[in-house]
Parts: sequence; C-alpha cells; structure tokens
Amino acid sequence: MFMTWFKRQKAVAGHVMSKTDVLKNIIKNLDPKQDDVLEIAMNELLAAGLIETEADGLTLVLTEKGAAAL
Repeated sequence: MFMTWFKRQKAVAGHVMSKTDVLKNIIKNLDPKQDDVLEIAMNELLAAGLIETEADGLTLVLTEKGAAAL
C-alpha cells in the first residue's frame, strides 16, 4: 500500500509521504484485517531499506533502493 502510493505519485528517491498523506491515503482506507498488519508492513519496508521514517514515525521517505523497486 505504501509503495503503491509512491508509484502512483511517480516518486523518485527522497520523495516524502507526509503524516497527512499516510492518514488520508492509507490509514483511512484500511479494513480491520489490514489495520492489524500496518505496522508489520511498515517495518518490513524499513528493514528492506525501501523507505525511511522521519522523527514523527509516520512521515515516510522513499530511498534510492525504494525508487529502484518501483
């Protein structure tokens, strides 16, 4: 869901998904099952080096590796 958003935005490395974007485009559209795995998915993307998070924990930044994966 995060990477799909970046892809739709035609994002490049360094592109930011703000806290507002996360709330409006991801969290708002989750069903209960998806809500349970949101943190797991985010952690997997972080561990794979596809995204980084800002200090607030919700603002996401697409990495070079993430941009190449799109």
